[in-house]
Amino acid sequence: MKEMTCSEMGGPADCTTVLRGETADEMVKAGWDHIQAAHPEMAEGIKNNPKEVNDKWQEEFRATFDALPDAPAEAG
Repeated sequence: MKEMTCSEMGGPADCTTVLRGETADEMVKAGWDHIQAAHPEMAEGIKNNPKEVNDKWQEEFRATFDALPDAPAEAG
């Protein structure tokens, strides 16, 4: 499991919501669900981006995700 904040994924600079995923795809989905719920104006902007812009972000994000350390296990 890896984790990043919304801000680290490209969301608003002041958003500290932590997003988690076992894979880059899981984290992208968690991030997208969060953006739509918490930052709808940003989600609308992303939807209106040219496909190439979103594809480039995904490619760069995958490299960032791969370099992340595993998150500490949650106490439970």
